[in-house]
Amino acid sequence: MDIRELVQALLSGDLLTARQCVADAQRSHLQWETLTMPTDLSEQERAVAAGVVELLASRAGASPPAWKATIGPVRELLVLDPGLEKMPRSFARAKTSGPDALLRRNIVALPDFLDVA
Repeated sequence: MDIRELVQALLSGDLLTARQCVADAQRSHLQWETLTMPTDLSEQERAVAAGVVELLASRAGASPPAWKATIGPVRELLVLDPGLEKMPRSFARAKTSGPDALLRRNIVALPDFLDVA
């Protein structure tokens, strides 16, 4: 899986491409703990990458890569679900019940974010 492609899709609000990246990773039985962090990502991109990789590894019942522990939160709240802020109840739910791997990094998304069948 190309972490850069996934992160860019998420930050641009292209959830269709992001879900395709996740589905491709599932189909290929990606070994999450061996995934390397690209060195050319910004602070915000690294936080998104770490949070999403940790989330997806957890959902797969796998260990995340060790580098995820070295990535801290973004400075300003980051919402990955386009339009979520316009839905007060859903936004409040995401801020309290969203994926822990994202919330720890000050990133907000609904609990089922990027959940693909």
